[in-house]
Amino acid sequence: MATIDKFKQDRLDKLKKIRELGWNPYPSSFEKKTSVLDATKSEGKTVKTAGKLYSLRTHGNIAFADLKDETCKIQLFFKKDVLGKDAYKNLDLLDIGDYLGVEGTVTKTIAGEISIIPSTYSLLGKSLLPLPHEWFGVKDIEIRYRQRYLDLLMNQEVRERFNTRTKLIRYMRNYLDGLGFWEVETPVLQHIYGGANAKPFKTHLNALGCDMYLHIAVELYLKRLIAGGYERVYEITKNFRNEGVDHTHNPEFTMVEWYESYADYHRVMDVTEGLFKYLSQQLFGNTMMKVENKTVDIGGKWPRITMTEIIQKILNMNVEKETAESLLSFCKKEHIELIGGETKGQLIFTIFEHKVTDKLIDPTWIIDYPEDVSPLSKSHPTKSGWVERFEGYIGGKEICDGWSELTDPVVQRERFTKDNTVARKDKEEAQHIDEDYLTAMEYGMPPTGGIGIGIDRLTMFFTNTWAIKEVILFPTLKPENSKIKVVENVDKENKTETTIVSQSKLTLTRERALELLNEKIKNKNLVKHCLAVEATMKALAKKLGGDQNKWAMAGLLHDGDWEVTQTNPAKHAIQVVEWIKELGEQDPELVKTILVHNHHHNGEEKPSTPMEWALYTCDELTGLIVATTLVMPSKKIADVSVESVLKKFPAKSFAAGVNREQIKMCETELHIPIQEFVGIALKSMQSISTDLGL
Repeated sequence: MATIDKFKQDRLDKLKKIRELGWNPYPSSFEKKTSVLDATKSEGKTVKTAGKLYSLRTHGNIAFADLKDETCKIQLFFKKDVLGKDAYKNLDLLDIGDYLGVEGTVTKTIAGEISIIPSTYSLLGKSLLPLPHEWFGVKDIEIRYRQRYLDLLMNQEVRERFNTRTKLIRYMRNYLDGLGFWEVETPVLQHIYGGANAKPFKTHLNALGCDMYLHIAVELYLKRLIAGGYERVYEITKNFRNEGVDHTHNPEFTMVEWYESYADYHRVMDVTEGLFKYLSQQLFGNTMMKVENKTVDIGGKWPRITMTEIIQKILNMNVEKETAESLLSFCKKEHIELIGGETKGQLIFTIFEHKVTDKLIDPTWIIDYPEDVSPLSKSHPTKSGWVERFEGYIGGKEICDGWSELTDPVVQRERFTKDNTVARKDKEEAQHIDEDYLTAMEYGMPPTGGIGIGIDRLTMFFTNTWAIKEVILFPTLKPENSKIKVVENVDKENKTETTIVSQSKLTLTRERALELLNEKIKNKNLVKHCLAVEATMKALAKKLGGDQNKWAMAGLLHDGDWEVTQTNPAKHAIQVVEWIKELGEQDPELVKTILVHNHHHNGEEKPSTPMEWALYTCDELTGLIVATTLVMPSKKIADVSVESVLKKFPAKSFAAGVNREQIKMCETELHIPIQEFVGIALKSMQSISTDLGL
């Protein structure tokens, strides 16, 4: 197996020879007269173009290569008698990944492929590391996110996704500019953070000797501009929130916010609905959107339904008549996670978010929200305790959030104070009293409507891509110390091409892990459960592009301390991690995944990565599949079907200890439909039926 150092040294040796020949391997410029796409349309003409080499194959006195730029790819057909003996020989100094300029005639080969026959070529940039094999691309998720340049080079659909993002922003500007909005810029560094309920990033400004915050939203500054006489303003900007990282959240993200004088929330909904239809028409020429496996037409009139009405319709619950205590009880019964200290309004909003939103498939406006969760919104004129706020939903997912802006400075001060002093654990997320903003309001503000839309979320919608890291060019990641290694490609024709994989290797072997389980666990059914989760985790890693060995190891060991921690649930997962570390395994991803699967009891943060969510969800599902097997007449897992497992899913009295809500998070966090998720786990367990004794 070749190492990265060997590949690099081979290319450094070639680089030395290139310099000895008097070539400049890194010239300042090249007169590229034709794009590769235009070259493909120029049969019979002489062209001068440039791009990156993606293949190079020599056959005696001829050689073939693939040259690719940002427009497309074309074949190069090198001929010894055209180039000359020396120039043809020096092709051996080129490698896949090099940037090359060529000038030659465009022709069609005997095989019918449009090609350039170069009369000259120029090395424009020598690569020292080999590209992954083009047929397989870059599939490892960690490499794709950490080395986005490789992802863009090898995966065309990724490039198209980011092109769509650019177009969305361009079309959005066209739409808002056409309505008479002014695009503006407001400060990123702020003395007081506000405009949302979120934790900030804090820094220190040496020049002024004071602490500053990176803005969490631009709302309060844009509304200062409304107070300053602007009637329609918008800003497209980065926001920064010091919070969790998961499939739909990144600490650094892009938002558009706009505010319009003399408008209420109904006017803002009209403008936003028009924007979505405009964007869809510009991108696709129609108003049909694909949201996961659902096709939704956004071209009609979107209904507007109050939050109380939709909860009544979906849950048959009149939340206005419920007490805070009864709502809290409902949340506990439904295993809805709470921060602690929620008011009645906050509980209503939490129930709506967890139990209703995924049912909103057709485009829908949910209007009129509790005042407790909307401190910047105008009070509803006829419903005390409620405000004129809305959220838009398509395909069961939120697309935007806006409201009629509160313009009464006295009430705004009361709201700021209330939000800052309410009994809740997330103090950092409360709205703070911004005296300068209140002063601006006291000079007078017109009726105003406003909205915020996440550009990342918007891109996810219009590309049907449900992982935020897939739509951010360089997502926020934990620093990675492990190097990458290069595995030699088995393709003999293109010897220099390679497949790049992560070098994150476990030191703990499966054999030693099994020894640990059998040493610590007396109940062999528990060992079988660990084997079932191991098999499922390995299959999920294959599905999601994770490290199969590492995911499988997490599944195998996650409950290794179950018997010794039954009387102390807060110690569960912590103990087995200590054992793992004693065996010399320190991998932080493995350790954290095992720890957070019991976050309810051991105080860890809830899952955030695909690997963590996979263990958290499939841990419960394997138990349901075993229970389904045991009620089959044959008691054989081979006779279990996906349908038979799903049939038992709603029956809460069956396998009552299995948390169905936890399993269903496969859809929201892993974006795998429940039917497919069950299928993956069932097939994995059936493949090891002998080990499971089923």
